[in-house]
Amino acid sequence: MWINALLPAALALVVVFVPGLMVTIAARLKGFDAFAIAPAISVAVVAGSAILAPFFGFDWALWLPFVLALFIAVLAALVVWGFDSVGLLDVPSRRRLNSTVDATPMSWSFKGQLWHYLAWALALILLVRNMTNSLGNPEWISQTWDNIFHQNAIRYIADHGNGSALFINSMVSANETPAFYPAAWHDIVSLVFMNTEASVALSTNAVALVVSAVVWPLSALYMLRSIFPLGRFALMLSAVALASFPAYPYLLVFFGVLYPNLLGYSLVPVGIGMMAQLFRVGLVRHLATVQTVYLGIFVALGTAIAHPNAVMSMLVLVTPIFATRLVMQIVSAVQKQTPAWVAVLQVLGLLALFTVVYYLWGVVRPPKEAGDMWHPYMSQGGALGELLSHQVLSLTKPLWLVSALFVVGAYLLVTAKNRLYWLFGTWVVLAYFYIAVRSLDWEDGRYDVVGVWYHDSYRVAALIPLVVLPFIAYLAQHLAEWAQRIYAGWTARRVAAETASYRADVRLRLLPAAGVVAVLVVGGALQTSAPLTKFIDSIFWQYAPEDESPLLGPDEITIFEHLDDYVEEDEKIVVQAFNGGPLAYAYTGREVSAYHALWDMTDDEAYVYQNLNAANEDPKVCEILERENYRYYLEFGHIEVNEADHSVWYPGFEEVVENNVVEETYRAGGAKLYKITACD
Repeated sequence: MWINALLPAALALVVVFVPGLMVTIAARLKGFDAFAIAPAISVAVVAGSAILAPFFGFDWALWLPFVLALFIAVLAALVVWGFDSVGLLDVPSRRRLNSTVDATPMSWSFKGQLWHYLAWALALILLVRNMTNSLGNPEWISQTWDNIFHQNAIRYIADHGNGSALFINSMVSANETPAFYPAAWHDIVSLVFMNTEASVALSTNAVALVVSAVVWPLSALYMLRSIFPLGRFALMLSAVALASFPAYPYLLVFFGVLYPNLLGYSLVPVGIGMMAQLFRVGLVRHLATVQTVYLGIFVALGTAIAHPNAVMSMLVLVTPIFATRLVMQIVSAVQKQTPAWVAVLQVLGLLALFTVVYYLWGVVRPPKEAGDMWHPYMSQGGALGELLSHQVLSLTKPLWLVSALFVVGAYLLVTAKNRLYWLFGTWVVLAYFYIAVRSLDWEDGRYDVVGVWYHDSYRVAALIPLVVLPFIAYLAQHLAEWAQRIYAGWTARRVAAETASYRADVRLRLLPAAGVVAVLVVGGALQTSAPLTKFIDSIFWQYAPEDESPLLGPDEITIFEHLDDYVEEDEKIVVQAFNGGPLAYAYTGREVSAYHALWDMTDDEAYVYQNLNAANEDPKVCEILERENYRYYLEFGHIEVNEADHSVWYPGFEEVVENNVVEETYRAGGAKLYKITACD
């Protein structure tokens, strides 16, 4: 069945990579770096073109992102050429780099970066397997609250030819001016939906697969590559590890469903890696300063339009980078390596960055009521225990192997005495917010501290792999370097003692084999761990359509498959907003009375919901139905998403059959399609 997702996934890859590659190549990036940064820029280009298109009178179409990408690419080429021509492409000069920093030029050489691509491929294979096992079937949908909006929004963009983040909320805002909504995810999926014959559900799952299995591992490996050198063993072990965290990407397709966060968080590692490059707090250098700044603007923009709390997550996680650079500049000035006036300007600039982050932290957040249902769940100690044991929100058993790898990696980093201590800062920052979101009371400032994430533990927990992965990779690299030192010692002894040559040969042949065995053993343990496999199973049943599914079971899907036989294209359907009824729009294109469980109800809609069963006696009901062309009513029972009960919202739906308001047109089990006949 997943073969049906190949074409939509292929188009998603084109949309996610090609616009960004146009820009990165124009900015003189090469090889792995060009590919890794491309998706974040593509997201900015896609979402940006969707916002700009209405102002120029264009309907949303596949060609628009490529035109905008061409403009940004030409500008990138001019900027890079201009700064390079005056010798300011990489300021301060690479000559001033610390001797412990490896200034490695980028390259298109596939052979030179072979193990990076192999690691990416390994992670991709593991994630494709795990994600397809999680989602079950490419036509299944997440049976969750937010997915009503996400599915319908794709069809809404296609029908209206408008994917702007300033427009998409008009689907649920009645006659009010729509608020900004981070629409990058929906823009990408809508392009796939509009340019293939795939359904909305299939297009959604194809893009989810691309983001989770292609973009996320590429971004994560780029982050690691931008911080310290990685050998083949560290790359391969990191690839397995990043596919083994239940917290991401699996958690975000389980809960919510949080597709915008899924996309945004897949880009955050790129931002962290670029910040490490810009402020030179890593042990490697690939990007020049001007390249980093120019491309970084679009990386931040793409992350922000994917979801504002994704870019805010990135900003708070890089504050330790700012702090590290601040200390380094002060030390440099004290040691007379930097002129005092230069150091003062640099320190003031860094303090200004802290001020900007602090300011944005107060304004880039949803209103308190948007997340006032998310309360503290446990004590601070309990939250810390979850974090240290990698027991994601107590939804899984502890991941002791991950905890052990993290602790050993942290110990090695402490004893290394290099400039990577800021990695502890990123972990501490996230630990603070995780403990706060799990335990902080409202009166103690819950909204001020974690309001950026809607006070929602799931959105914070999904960031854990970002701050843990570098420690695991550092451990793997340290072990590899230790093995190389042993290798060198054996080689020297072999030369010195010819009589031991046979034994040395055996040892030398065993070293690579030992590395392979280590990756297989550790990787196998991570991939087959009970917390991961059981969580994948939980996701499967979150998607599987069953009789008691909160949105769509087999009966409801059967109804959708036959709607076209009865409901004309211009006829509308009255639905209950808290079950799968609104999804009739996503599945068939037939307009409905509610497109999401959270929507601004018009006065006419409210009147119908209150009085539909009185249509034979109340002429106002028929007047509204006729004016809005509501001809059918979907009855999907009283099972609601999130086990809620909003029946008091719909007293007019009671006894509509007994009152001869409707007549049954089609039935599939307990799901029924009725024609409204009272107004005939």
